[in-house]
Amino acid sequence: MNRGRIESKCDAFTMCVALRLEAGMATPRTSWLGKIASGLVLLYATLVVGWAVAHRLVGDGYWLLALLNGFAVYLFAPLPLAALLTVLARRRAAWLALLTVTLLRGGLFGDDLLPPSAVVSAGAGDPALTVMTYNVLYTNSDAAPIAASITAANPDVIAFQELTSNLAQQLEQEIGATYPYRTPMHPAQCFAEAAVWSRYPLQVESVDEEILCRVRPVVVDFDGWAARVVNVHAWSYSGLDRAAVERGFRWREEQIAWVLGRVAGQPEPLILLGDFNSTPTHEVYHTLSAHLVDGFREAGWGLGHTFPAAEGRAWNVPHPGRLVRIDYVFHSDDWRAEAAWVGEWDGQSDHRAVVARLRLLQAD
Repeated sequence: MNRGRIESKCDAFTMCVALRLEAGMATPRTSWLGKIASGLVLLYATLVVGWAVAHRLVGDGYWLLALLNGFAVYLFAPLPLAALLTVLARRRAAWLALLTVTLLRGGLFGDDLLPPSAVVSAGAGDPALTVMTYNVLYTNSDAAPIAASITAANPDVIAFQELTSNLAQQLEQEIGATYPYRTPMHPAQCFAEAAVWSRYPLQVESVDEEILCRVRPVVVDFDGWAARVVNVHAWSYSGLDRAAVERGFRWREEQIAWVLGRVAGQPEPLILLGDFNSTPTHEVYHTLSAHLVDGFREAGWGLGHTFPAAEGRAWNVPHPGRLVRIDYVFHSDDWRAEAAWVGEWDGQSDHRAVVARLRLLQAD
């Protein structure tokens, strides 16, 4: 055989062996890392989609799922890491899984990341109300920081939850002249209660004694217009065992159903606000948003978390502040929210206040 041909074949064979050795050294490791990354992304997507399906089919019907629903926004916290793993995996399945979770995130909470839309139907001359919902905490005995927070927000109507008679008396000294129209307190029936204070005259409507401490409906007369304002303090959590959780969710749903039945068919433009002890992924919120407009989602920006107001400890476990959103301002289609925001912490309450400026539409 020709010497040149032999050398040529040897060179080709050597190059082939070298390429195969190089591939054998690099490809298995790269493939191994890609498989792990892809597997993690697929596992994450499976868990999130599994929750979404269960949430859709069961809602708050199972107590553990109901608790998880309250913190569902944090299921999407690993999305940036999932995106990094997807790039590393370089597999179509991982990209599809990432896209699915991203779309779910956008569908559930995407509006919170968008700037508020402009008000297009309300004229500057139409009457407007600035309202505030404020759970002041029943153990609070210092009115000064609460009064300062209210003065800074400058609302026309305040819906208090967990207001005690002692704190109400102190607040009267601080801001009573600004808000001379107030619902009466019921210390004999309520250790702490829902109350409404207003710059404008208001008509107090009666409710059954069993819900007197938690629901306060009034009609506010402002600028010649009447507005129905309902302050709600939904049933809170009395424990984390199965019986307590199921009871709490059932009571909240019954309470909100009663409130919606009470206001149905009333002629006045409606504002329904308060501490609902429910997050946007709970059935109570879905029930409310099916009938009314969420003022913060309409005119606010961000997740709007209000509870707990600041970092602290629960059951000896430290936690950050503003974990969930449970305080809301809802309104009927008669209104358009011009602005909405979460108030600054007063240093006392376990809630942040929520403030919204609502303008009455087609008031002519």
